[in-house]
Amino acid sequence: MVQKSIVSVIDQYFRRFNSKTLKVSHQPLDDLRVIVVIPIYNEEDLNPTLESLFLNQESYSFSIEVIALVNDSSNEKKEVKELNQKTFIHLKNFANKNNNEKAFLIPIYMEDLDPKHAGVGWARKLGMDLALERFKLIESNGIIVGLDADTVVASNYFIEIDSFFQVSKIQAVSIHFEHPINGNNYTDFHYNQIINYELHLRYYKNALSYVGVPYAFHTIGSAFALTARAYARQGGMNRRKAGEDFYFINKLIKGEKFGEIINTTVKPSPRVSNRVPFGTGRAILEAFQNKKDLTLTYNFKSFEVLKEWVDNILKERYIYNDFPKLIKEYIRFQDWNILHDMFLNNSQSKENYLKLFFTKFDAFWMLKFIHFSRDNHYSNKELIICTNSLLVKSGYEPISSAVQQLNFLRILDKKKGLKAPHKKV
Repeated sequence: MVQKSIVSVIDQYFRRFNSKTLKVSHQPLDDLRVIVVIPIYNEEDLNPTLESLFLNQESYSFSIEVIALVNDSSNEKKEVKELNQKTFIHLKNFANKNNNEKAFLIPIYMEDLDPKHAGVGWARKLGMDLALERFKLIESNGIIVGLDADTVVASNYFIEIDSFFQVSKIQAVSIHFEHPINGNNYTDFHYNQIINYELHLRYYKNALSYVGVPYAFHTIGSAFALTARAYARQGGMNRRKAGEDFYFINKLIKGEKFGEIINTTVKPSPRVSNRVPFGTGRAILEAFQNKKDLTLTYNFKSFEVLKEWVDNILKERYIYNDFPKLIKEYIRFQDWNILHDMFLNNSQSKENYLKLFFTKFDAFWMLKFIHFSRDNHYSNKELIICTNSLLVKSGYEPISSAVQQLNFLRILDKKKGLKAPHKKV
């Protein structure tokens, strides 16, 4: 079947989904290959992010754009609007000083967003829709990258993103990330909290990999990229006020060939933040307020239950009575039989069956099950103990401290996850 042109795919997207029209004064260059989109709200210091993108990059042969979208709602607090206005002026000054023949900063200020929807999801969507429009102008299936305003990128960021998509058929990726875990900018307590938080993220991702699901990827808003075609084909970013990255990236995982870029690094800030109801900043804030204990995580027993069930499915053992007891508590007999019959009737092979199975029992379903298990059977447990349970089950030696575990899992993630029986990294 002949593939539709990128222009027709983008046109179809804009016919289906309403989008605000944002104006940019200059045309994109013909060799534009990467557009980074940064939603900005109530930010005091953008310089580390801007400098990492414009002043500290290794030389590249194509052009890039960075869409910096300052946003607030029509009823925003006065002090936030004032800071956003200063930020916008700073962005314009930075662009005037640093834009060149290969790198363009495009500052945009949206100050009239409907309070009902205003937030990071809508801001990210507006910026990504604009990126899509700009790739349409040059008829290019370019790369759209998600980044946050408090995130610094490695010096090979643009080179590695471009080279990955040049040689791969993969349409969307997560990008390797590492929070700062030492230094003089924060207290020891603060660094310990971010170590625990990132270790929890890596433990969870690798526990899903241990279970055997095909969607064991990180879902970080500051660390993903995709082609323009994939963005349009999957219906674009959502307008959620929080968690927009989790939902969008999981849609990409199910709908596109998804992978990981592991040869560069983004470095999100470990700062305290109350901008959204969850995520890094909120977790650290709640740790400081003693509302959250980041030394605890999901009990590994919950993942062992999932693994037993998924192993049954992989071995074509579909009989409900043979499922783990906890799975049967969460899925009713009638519901499973209806789904199983649907999977069978719409698949010609085991591979097709598994695709339908994992489309239904996706990452969101798995997370809800883990929460059900936590609330009803296996309470949260010490993060270090759970991580060691995962390591031992995966063929590795236990590790005594959280920071050592984190460094170990970072290396494993750069080698694409836990793969027993290898024991050395």
